[in-house]
This record gives sequence, C-alpha cells and structure tokens, in this order.
Amino acid sequence: MARRYADPIFAREKIRRTHRAPIVLLLILVIVIIASALINGFINRQVQVARQSVTIPSLTSSLEGFKILHISDLHGAAFGHGQEGIATALQSVRYNAVVISGDSLAPDGTDAQLMELIALLDKNVPVFLIAGDEDPAPIVSVPHASNEARAEYIKRAESFGAIYLDAPYPVQVGKSTLWFCPESVYDMDVANARQSMTNQRRQLSSEPDSESTRAALRAVEYWLDLIDRIEQSLLQMKSGDFKICVTHAPYSQAGLSELRYNEADGLRNNAKPVSLVLAGHYNGGQFRLPFLGPVYIPGKIGLYDGDRWFAGDHGLVGLDTLYGISQYISPGMGAAQIYTPWSARFMNPPTVTLITLTSKLVY
Repeated sequence: MARRYADPIFAREKIRRTHRAPIVLLLILVIVIIASALINGFINRQVQVARQSVTIPSLTSSLEGFKILHISDLHGAAFGHGQEGIATALQSVRYNAVVISGDSLAPDGTDAQLMELIALLDKNVPVFLIAGDEDPAPIVSVPHASNEARAEYIKRAESFGAIYLDAPYPVQVGKSTLWFCPESVYDMDVANARQSMTNQRRQLSSEPDSESTRAALRAVEYWLDLIDRIEQSLLQMKSGDFKICVTHAPYSQAGLSELRYNEADGLRNNAKPVSLVLAGHYNGGQFRLPFLGPVYIPGKIGLYDGDRWFAGDHGLVGLDTLYGISQYISPGMGAAQIYTPWSARFMNPPTVTLITLTSKLVY
C-alpha cells in the first residue's frame, strides 16, 4: 500500500491558524478594555438623578411631597466648567432642601468643585453641609490661617450660602416643623459634654500663652457654644415634629435601634424618633460590573468585618427601613481613596437623589 503524506500547504496553514488564535484573542481583549474605558469615561461624566419616595405614616399634609435633594461623596469631582454637568441634570428638578452628606473635597483638600456645586443650587432653599471621614476636620484646634475654629472650607461654604449642620436646624412648612439633625446630636450627653469642655477650658487657661494654646481655646469655646445651641434646639423640639438625621457613614442595625425613644437618653429623646437617615460613604461599591453589582468592599470601610467580594447592594446603597426608621444611602458622585486600589468609579454613574416624603405606601 502506498504511504500517504500530509499536504505541506495545509500543514503550514494549520500552524498559522494555531499561532494566530492567541493574537486574535489578545486583540479582542484589548478592544474590550478600550471600549469599556471609553464607555466608563462617558458614564462618569453623565450625572444621574435618582428619585426615591420615603413613606412616613404620620407625615402631615403640609409636608406631603416635601423634596430633599441628597448629594454625597463628591470627592472633588468636576463635571464640566462650573459643574455644568450637575446644573444640566438639575435643570428641571425642584426641591425644598438640599443635604450634602460629606466627603466633598478632593483628596488634596481642594474645595473649588464643592463651592461651584453650592453656587448652582437654588438660593431660596436651605443647603445643609456636613463633613465626611475623608474631608479635613471641620473644626480646627491647632494654629491655622484664620482666628476662627471653623476650617477654611467650612467658612467658604457658608459664604456661598450653605449651612454647616453642626446643630439641629428647623424648617417650618405650614404648621409642621422638620428638623435636620447632625449625627452628633444622638451621641452627645449635653451635661457631660459641657462639663468636659469646661474642664478643658480651665486647664488651657492656666497654660502659658501661645498660638497653640489660643487655637485650642478657640476650639473649646466653639464646642461650648455648640453644646448650648444643641441644648436649646432639643428643648424647642416637640413630639409632633419630624426629625431627619444627617450622617456621613450609614448606621448599622444596632445603631438604628438607638434612634428610637429610650428613657435613659433624657433630653436626647426630644430628637427622636428619627423618621429618616441620610447617609453616603460607600459610593455604591465604587467599582461595579453590570448584573453583578459591586466587585469589592474593603473591610476598613466599616460595612463588614472583613473584605468582601461580590457582596450585593443590601446595606450598601439605596433605601432600607428598620425599626420604623428609613435610611437612604446615596450612590455618591466621586471616588473615595478608601477603596484603594479600586479608587475609581467603574460602571457606576455619579448620582444625586431627589427624595420625596409621603404618607402613602410606596411599593
């Protein structure tokens, strides 16, 4: 029988196809990466407005439909000249109050983007601002540029029309009062705090005069004044008033239970029960994949005991209700350094939320 030989032409073609396959796969991978980067770049420039209704069964008719624009975790992100991207997104949005719940400055402390944001908001509504864990300290007890205890970015924000929410602030709507309260109100024992600050003032007053001593004294005097303002606000609160707690880091389940009435809490009970908590901090997981949600949650962010992969959105973003208290966690707008090495938003559009208060059940 004659021996059969492979055709060398077909053999060479097979080798070429074998060598070509990895190159084709690599080329496809490069195209996918470039396309994903371009799509993500486009997404990160498009500010979204989410709409969320929050049911408060006892809500009065005068507060029905009250709208709060909730903004969190700007992290110094810029959306066009003068934040025109945000202005465009809010062009047809109407609201009765604004809450900016922290981590607003850039990692290097730049506050220009925050000031541009405040400047474009409606001047006829209150704009409440708190600091986040990645913001500089809002109250400074060491020598700095001015002779005030408040940090420079806090003073600048106030000059642009914001209200630094360090004490409860009432908003009167018809015959109803809605209090916006910083988280510190629910942690502070007024009498003990005043005694502690008084002791610190006495000790500092006995020390030699210096810039450091004067700066520390200014901070103590600020805190003593703040304690008085908090006490006066708590005394003014009535049981029929509605209270909104503004915090940067969301409350845990155990923390939310503390926002209910508790006889041992004395004067703090006047700020309870809380109807709604507004928070941020998590940035919606920051690095997300379609259909899979957040990829990685670092343990140091405080949501879990350790690092988690593909943990889902529960407790990370959106609205949850526990013990009759609703907590809304903003998806955020910028990128937090705490997510290092994932310190960039991916497939996670920058989002502000329009929250509407209602007495009606929302499904």
